[in-house]
Amino acid sequence: MSLALRLAALLTATTALTAAAQAQDYGPYGYGGGGMGGYGFDWDGFYAGVYGGGVPFGETSLNAGVFTGVNVSLDSAVFGVEAQLGADFADDSTSFDALVLGKGGMAFGDALAYATGGLGVVSGDWGYAVGGGVDYGFTDYMSVRGEVLGTGQWGDMPDDMRVSAGVAFHM
Repeated sequence: MSLALRLAALLTATTALTAAAQAQDYGPYGYGGGGMGGYGFDWDGFYAGVYGGGVPFGETSLNAGVFTGVNVSLDSAVFGVEAQLGADFADDSTSFDALVLGKGGMAFGDALAYATGGLGVVSGDWGYAVGGGVDYGFTDYMSVRGEVLGTGQWGDMPDDMRVSAGVAFHM
């Protein structure tokens, strides 16, 4: 073997063994990434978003507001606390809501089904809310949600059923 051929083979082998591998990085959530063992959206951490909807039965109204919270994942179980601040717009009145809700649910890949309940100001008076919803993570840091809350005043059965949809930004 000639000296030039030997040097070329040595140079090629050295380059192949010492060069850094180049690969496509799909981020922590895509194609076997890091979130939740490599499957699905990472529900851990802080989030904030907006929602809108209404009360479809009885005294109908529209509602809109903002929310923020934090989640903790234990395998596919997700627990969290959320604060909601919103307003109800009826034909003849406007009322404000401020709720602190506990959440618990199960993650199924990019989807999260949860139950929620908490206390606060409902329609301008002390009250409570119970319900549930489904979130779906559609990008690395955004999710959409649908939620149903039954609300009522202290000592009474729930008197409103609020249906809302929203979008959240995860940090």
